[in-house]
Amino acid sequence: MRHQELHKSEAFDIVDLAEVWPERAAELEGKIDVNGAPAVPDLPGAAGVMIVGVYTALMGAFAITLAHEGHAAFAIGIGAFFVAMFFAVPLVFLRLEKDKSRRPTLTAFLETGIETATGHLSGAGALVQMLIVPLLLAFAILAIGVINLLI
Repeated sequence: MRHQELHKSEAFDIVDLAEVWPERAAELEGKIDVNGAPAVPDLPGAAGVMIVGVYTALMGAFAITLAHEGHAAFAIGIGAFFVAMFFAVPLVFLRLEKDKSRRPTLTAFLETGIETATGHLSGAGALVQMLIVPLLLAFAILAIGVINLLI
């Protein structure tokens, strides 16, 4: 058994499709990208920026409303660290992507939408599903902070 190291070409075997799947090799010839698959082929970069912005607003709402209490500041710092790590992993995948031109623009995404396991979803519907929970949580935290200041 050998472990896999991508930077050492002698650590893995390159398999010829015609040898392992000869009946589909001619059909798939030229359709398989051997230089790596896109990290996020269905989502535009602007959607990622929106998601990062909403989660930043959520952490900002926590910081604005609760950071003046000493015990909450530590918990908010831990939460901010986890949010940063939550976005660091996809950032690594996006940095490894070779061809970023395959990702759609925001307008193309809004026009065509996205295919999911349960069927087609419009672009606007997909953005709403990605952004609604952290956005409403940010508003709820701000409302709690305002109520806390008034009491």
